[in-house]
This record gives sequence, structure tokens and C-alpha cells, in this order.
Amino acid sequence: MKKEALRVTATIPVAPTTLYFAWIDSAHHSAMTGGTAKIDPNVGAKFTAWNGYITGKLVILDLGRRIVMSWRTSDFPRDASDSRVEVHFESLGTSTRILILHTEIPEGQAEQYKQGWMEKYVNPMRVYFSKYLPDPRNPPPRRIPPPPPDDEEEEEEEAPKAKGKKAPPTKPVVKGKAPSPSVAKVAPAKPAAKPAAKPAPKPAAKPAPKPAAKPAPKKSAPAKKPAAKPAPKKAAKPAPKKSAPAKKPAKKK
Repeated sequence: MKKEALRVTATIPVAPTTLYFAWIDSAHHSAMTGGTAKIDPNVGAKFTAWNGYITGKLVILDLGRRIVMSWRTSDFPRDASDSRVEVHFESLGTSTRILILHTEIPEGQAEQYKQGWMEKYVNPMRVYFSKYLPDPRNPPPRRIPPPPPDDEEEEEEEAPKAKGKKAPPTKPVVKGKAPSPSVAKVAPAKPAAKPAAKPAPKPAAKPAPKPAAKPAPKKSAPAKKPAAKPAPKKAAKPAPKKSAPAKKPAKKK
């Protein structure tokens, strides 16, 4: 059986490494071509593409440079062996020049697959990468986090003043670096402990001695006066007992 071959070249608006990984990933391959694909990105693993119309096996995986695979469709004769597909990736600035070498095609099918490569792969990939995936060589600008609120800045300035040290510069706080939120959390705990310790001893020490010293002598004075008065009254009663024996000798006469 005679064999045929074809060659397809195109430019895709994406970096070679991005296109390489998208080709051997099931989700990205399905999205960029429009047909369901199932790919295990390992050498010797089988794959399917375009809803099972294409089947094959990964033979060589050269990161960002080349993918070689055995390849056949459901239109191949049953006794025909798999064809060979080599996909080469060449960097062109922010784009990739893709070269597809498809060999060992059954006789009479080369023209059919050449058109299929353009309609089912090249054109859909151009649309997909131009809309959805950015070029990793031109990443988006770095996002600067917003500065913390004003309350945190005031707390940071109060904390060093309480210790008697100079306040740190406010530039790191405005830039939104990582140390600023950690300082804001520790600073409010220190000033809160100092005012609580100062007022506690003052009210307890002043009122305690004043009321205790004044009422003590007033209560003890009236207790002694009534105890001294009844003592002489009880001692004067035995006086009439002595007059009774004076009358008895008068009766004997």
C-alpha cells in the first residue's frame, strides 16, 4: 500500500511552551480545538481527540520544542498501520511558528487531512489563544495591594511613643508590605495594658484609711461613761442593815 505525506505551517499568537502544554492537556486541547480530547501527558500513553475520531500514542515529548505521536482516524483502513505526526514549535517573539509533518498516510487521504489540520486545529487555536490565554512572556503588571486604613497607622505611631522610642517611618505602611499588618495587631495590646495598671491602685489607697480612722474614737467614748455610773450606786445599799441589831438590846431591859 502506498503512503502519502503532508506539511502544514502556521503562526499561533502564544508562546511555544504555552502551546506545548495546551496540546498535551485534555482540557486545553478540547477547548482550543472544539472537540473532546483525552490525553495522558506521558511518553507511551494513548490519547484520543475530536470526540474519538483521532486516536494514537505519544512517542516523543520534547518540552516546548516537539511532540511526536502515532496517529490514525476512524477513516483509516483496518489493515493500515498508524501514521506519524511531528509537531514542531519555533518561537517568533510573542508568537509561535508551528510546523506539522504528517507522514505514512494511507493513499488518497493526505489532502483530506491537510484541510482538517487547518480547519480543526490551526484556525481554532488562533482564535482561542488570541482571546483567552495571555502570553507568559508578557505577564500582566504587578498588582500593588492598597494601603491599610488610617486607624492602623495611628496605632503604630502610638506604640513606639509609649516605650520612649522614635516612631518608625510610615513609608512601609503606605506601600502595603507584609510587616505592616503584623505591627498593627501587636501595637494596640501594649497601650491597653498600661492605662489599666495606673488607675487601679489610686482609688483603692485613698478612701480606705479616711473612713476607718474617724468613726473609731467616737464609738469607744460612750461605752466607758455608763459603766462608771452604776458602780457607786450598788455600794450604798448595805448601810441600812447595820441599824437593825441596834434595837435588840433595848427589849431586854
